[in-house]
Amino acid sequence: MKKNHEINYTTGLTFRKTNMIPIDENLGPIVKYEYDEVLPNPYEICEDGIVNFNLYYPGAHKVILRTYTDTFELKQKGNCWGGKCHVGTGYIGIMINVDGREVLYPGLPIGFGGNKPINFIQILEEDAVIEPLDCKHGSVVMDYFQSRVTGHLERIYLYLPPDYQKDKDVKYPVLYLQHGHGENETTWVNQGKVNFIFDNLIAQGKAKETVVVMCNGMVSFEREDKIEVDIIEAFEKMLISEVMPYVENKYRVHTDKANRAMAGLSMGSMQTSVITLKHQDLFDYVGIFSGFVRDVLTGYEAHIKAEYMETYSEKMKYIFRAMGNEDIFMDAFLNDDELLKAYGIAHDRIIYPGYHEWKVWQHCIHDFAQKLFQK
Repeated sequence: MKKNHEINYTTGLTFRKTNMIPIDENLGPIVKYEYDEVLPNPYEICEDGIVNFNLYYPGAHKVILRTYTDTFELKQKGNCWGGKCHVGTGYIGIMINVDGREVLYPGLPIGFGGNKPINFIQILEEDAVIEPLDCKHGSVVMDYFQSRVTGHLERIYLYLPPDYQKDKDVKYPVLYLQHGHGENETTWVNQGKVNFIFDNLIAQGKAKETVVVMCNGMVSFEREDKIEVDIIEAFEKMLISEVMPYVENKYRVHTDKANRAMAGLSMGSMQTSVITLKHQDLFDYVGIFSGFVRDVLTGYEAHIKAEYMETYSEKMKYIFRAMGNEDIFMDAFLNDDELLKAYGIAHDRIIYPGYHEWKVWQHCIHDFAQKLFQK
């Protein structure tokens, strides 16, 4: 486990630790901070991998901290609640319940998961691939387009490589990179640190300078008194008819199949499988991270046809599939093994240590990026 190598502490909200939050919220806007009156350090990573939490909840009667795998009841220490918790390594989602209500703690990092803002911490394992190097860094850009598919203004994130602003005549290959269910276009940056992964690989000469485009794949529609989510066909239409033309008209990217890739994690892997199988003329590179060829969420099967499967391996230059060895969807992954074998679809297949989690997906994009757009 690596200590004190956090790349950024929170999210797009702030790049620094949120330790300048006044305890007395009744004071209103603060011009001068009294530094003995700010929130205490919310957690400390100890040498043995244990995390010592220290959360400020005066007047609370019961505080419970939950990760995706474990639950811890914190102990009161004056106005703070704390305890030593073994939460593992990598990206750890943190859910806090105070007196029966789930809350966000302002001093902990905030990301997005489960269709809502969520606290998290990130504890780097020894083989972590996101530790920043002293190198040139690319840019992360937010952009917007009016979608005819959704009827709303939509946002995309783009990673522009370090030399993008240097030579205005150079065009770059492009990777369309998708998140998982309940996440959005911010998560590959805020939680996955994909920009730093590409920065490091480019600096080391291990990856080509690449534009990375990240969309919100949770395409939703308000229908009277309910919300419908169409993660397959609506997203397919939005990506191909709107996002790709928008990116290709505004940014300096190549527009041929040999310089396009698509990848995604979990739900994003299903979107990747559907789109690259049905549109084999658009992409040469495919990345399926902790994911699926078959659609295990909605049962969609229009892409699982012999006419697509029989030509997939021939028309794709490189296909990458990976899964964590303790992933809850391992059975689906193994079933897809048989499907791909039946059609003789050649691909790289890797099993990483881990669950259905970000440290696996960070390794996925780290290894996949090194295969992209190579001669």
